[in-house]
Amino acid sequence: MSVKLSNICLAIRDSKSCPSAVDLLSKLRSQFNANCLVITFNSAGLSFGHGVEIVNVNSEKEAINTIIKSNSDLVIVSITTDSGAQGLITAKEANSLIDKLGSIVLTIPTINSGIDFTNIIIPLDTSSETRQKVPYAVEFGKMFNSTIHVLGVSSETGKDAEVLIKNYMRQVSNNIEEKGVRVTTDMRLGGNPTETILAYAEEKSAGLIAIMTEQETSLASFFKGKYSEQMIKNSEVPVLSIHPKDLIVSEARL
Repeated sequence: MSVKLSNICLAIRDSKSCPSAVDLLSKLRSQFNANCLVITFNSAGLSFGHGVEIVNVNSEKEAINTIIKSNSDLVIVSITTDSGAQGLITAKEANSLIDKLGSIVLTIPTINSGIDFTNIIIPLDTSSETRQKVPYAVEFGKMFNSTIHVLGVSSETGKDAEVLIKNYMRQVSNNIEEKGVRVTTDMRLGGNPTETILAYAEEKSAGLIAIMTEQETSLASFFKGKYSEQMIKNSEVPVLSIHPKDLIVSEARL
């Protein structure tokens, strides 16, 4: 399946709050020859040239409504962190936005000092939807010459879960290799999946974690809120959230 991102929306507080997001937009715009919309509270210092529309907003609510109306294929949004660094919206607001959008969403914590997608994490659980994120991760992997680390995770430690996850990992790693992207595999069963994924991302010096939304139901029960919200809130690196309806598994030969 070919990933097409014809319209990209970037939502940040101002030009200084999340420079990594601004840099990423420029790279993606060039890669996909995309039309771009930038939503911000203060556009002073922002300059992208022809093909990029900049819209100033006065509140988070106005920003979210503008994002929704943009009908973008990809939304990049800066997230406020617990350390006090000010993004455009909170993780909770981002999760609500993800629920409303049909597009994929890339959340970037404001503490993130730069974009380095050399290592990308794809967590796989026991749900059938879990593999559908692969084409997007592969596209980013090609663009940034990345290594994709496939991590099988489950709260369960039984043989059935292990066999199913191993099967998914084999399918996914073969697919990634066929696309010419470097790939590694690992499996961590038992414990809290979100803590496992974030610890593994730190171990691999990952710059991106690709997840599905709340559809990865085998993981969702481990969090006080939705899986995607907890991952976005606790991750120190960007998180790419993908709706299951965006992709068809058979097209990716998974």
